[in-house]
Amino acid sequence: MALKSERILPFRGIILFATGLITASGLVWFGAQLMTPESKTLGNREILNKQVKNLLNRQQNGSLNREGQQQLLERLLVLDRYEQASSMLELLIAREPKTWVWGLMLAELKRQQGDLDGALEQTNHLLSLHPQTLEVLQLKILLDLETGRGKAAVAELKKRFESKTKGERLAIGLLLADLQRQTGQVAAAASLYRFLANESANDARPLIALALMQQEQGNSQQAQALLREARARRRKPGESDPLIDGLAGQWGLDSIRTKGASAYLKAGS
Repeated sequence: MALKSERILPFRGIILFATGLITASGLVWFGAQLMTPESKTLGNREILNKQVKNLLNRQQNGSLNREGQQQLLERLLVLDRYEQASSMLELLIAREPKTWVWGLMLAELKRQQGDLDGALEQTNHLLSLHPQTLEVLQLKILLDLETGRGKAAVAELKKRFESKTKGERLAIGLLLADLQRQTGQVAAAASLYRFLANESANDARPLIALALMQQEQGNSQQAQALLREARARRRKPGESDPLIDGLAGQWGLDSIRTKGASAYLKAGS
């Protein structure tokens, strides 16, 4: 999809790793989820335009089923025909009002087109219906940041975090820490990452997020130690870990990448 990536991915860096989610507010992400295996192989815009014409004709004569509607939507997004995609989404929302993903896509489409007020209105409506849906909350936070309400977003998310108990607040805690980092509250973010790492002793995401932040700040030794700690949570001794190995390779931390291999050789000697 020919969308501008700098406007699509709301939180660069840490949030994409820490939460394990590429936020649902990205139309690129949405399109990838919607597209059938067959349509993913279609790169010819002329073919896609012909398919859209055929699907629109079927829609007009009332013979387009739900699968066809989804095919039409995915092709409209691929072809950047956003006005028609918006109309399609409004139709899907009217037919399936309990399906939050259509409303979220419409909100992101409004945001993509610069209609931040419309996107906020749509997102707030979704939050009232689906207050526990993390993807909706992510888009709300992004819109708050883009409209200068970063501090208010932190305060709101902190209340949500504090209202949850151990075992059910990791995802929202990671989101809060990411937001604190985005708004310059680096010490608070680091403290929360460590708190989450201690509270969720079997989950490596808080440690990976903290390692990313330390590496951003030029603290390579701390980042290396955190990756080692994260590796111990993710894999058995001696096994490789693609995510941690990839980060170590990107940062030039060869000792992290070779640690698994050396442990394996020692175990076999």
